[in-house]
Amino acid sequence: MIISALETKLIVRPLIGCLTHTHFWEGPCRAGLPENMTAEAESASADRAFANAVELLQQATDEITFLDPIDVRYTENFVVGEDIFAKIEEDLDKVDFFLCINWRIPKLERYKKTVVIMQNGNEGIDFASYCNSIGVEAFVAMDMKDLNEIAHTLWVRKAVGNTRALVLTAGGLPTFGMQSLIRDPEIIRQRYGMEIIKLPFHDIFPYMDQITDEEARPLAEEIINGAREVKVNTDWFLNDIKYYLAAKKMMEVYQCNAFSTACHELCTSEIPQQRKFTPCICHSLLKGEGIPSGCEEDLNALLAMTIMQYAAYRPAFMGNPSMESEEILLLHHAVPALCMNGYGSKPLSYKLWAFTGQGFGGKLQVDFTENEQEEITLGRFNTMGDTMCVKVGKVLRSEYREVYCSPYYYIQMDSARKFMHNLAGFGHHQVLVFGNYMEMLKEIAKIMHFNILEG
Repeated sequence: MIISALETKLIVRPLIGCLTHTHFWEGPCRAGLPENMTAEAESASADRAFANAVELLQQATDEITFLDPIDVRYTENFVVGEDIFAKIEEDLDKVDFFLCINWRIPKLERYKKTVVIMQNGNEGIDFASYCNSIGVEAFVAMDMKDLNEIAHTLWVRKAVGNTRALVLTAGGLPTFGMQSLIRDPEIIRQRYGMEIIKLPFHDIFPYMDQITDEEARPLAEEIINGAREVKVNTDWFLNDIKYYLAAKKMMEVYQCNAFSTACHELCTSEIPQQRKFTPCICHSLLKGEGIPSGCEEDLNALLAMTIMQYAAYRPAFMGNPSMESEEILLLHHAVPALCMNGYGSKPLSYKLWAFTGQGFGGKLQVDFTENEQEEITLGRFNTMGDTMCVKVGKVLRSEYREVYCSPYYYIQMDSARKFMHNLAGFGHHQVLVFGNYMEMLKEIAKIMHFNILEG
């Protein structure tokens, strides 16, 4: 079974800090009513604070799995007992970050673990500033909204690190169709933890040969019957589904959860001509299942797609850009997904046409103007994998072409000419998700340590 990185969970240890005092006194950092400042009163207050904090955790995002909360109390000597640290150290290797609620936890920085301190005041910003100054990653959350947003960026980083892409290749560097691609996949692994497993594109065909018509037919018929219009040889369409099922089987064998394949080199081998298929439907279906799937071994686009699909929690489209006018970019490819509004959302309507004039190679023709959101975000990494070009626009209309890459999407932006010039530093394929994710990608870029160029 393919384990999608969307199933990733952040493992978080909640630490509810509280300073209590051994007896009553007042001074320059302590004042109040005597009856509220006894050891007994402060202990009762700490009990309530702990219970409230535990209850608050129920409002956290589903991307978090909490370990048992730990009550971290200490007195005016500002020393946390080693018995408490022993509890903190349980399952420490599993912990993605400590969530500190209320007071800081003295000497927590010894573990060099990411810290999120949820406290609206001087405690949070002071502790976070100290941790960051000594190289311990730390964030401040004033409330649950902050916590969930911070957690999501950390979750995206972990999900990318849990991604392992199967890339079927002809072995050329660079490929014929993609001169601008990231040539060394080790760059991606070292910077982001995402693995790239490269194998010859021929290796998938033994898997494809194992899949019978009976195995492929139910899904083929479901897609055919769900289309508003069918212009594809329905017998040959089984081969598209066989390729998709073969890709999934191969990913299972190599424990992968992302995919890409050579395109120009696959085409010139004439194997698609002989077998009557194209990979387009495979890419569309995989993305709909939460599996990043990019065309043409384009690691720049695949990396951007992986981050953007996880950030937006929805599939991405990718395609070739051209300037239609000063304010309109044209983007076309044959790989839209059906749940562009988000995983689990209602599929968009579609037509099923053929990529080729002979009638083989199914492609989904999806009208993006039927989407819930007009705004879209485009993204692509440069050849060094350290900078992402990001642009926000709006889909104006969709057009379909009988053969080759289609749909065509017309995207309004402030300067398509400038954007195309900027792409000279990044390459051509653009990844598209619905919604404006510029600010979220900026936050993700901070913690994943890549740059953003606003296109």
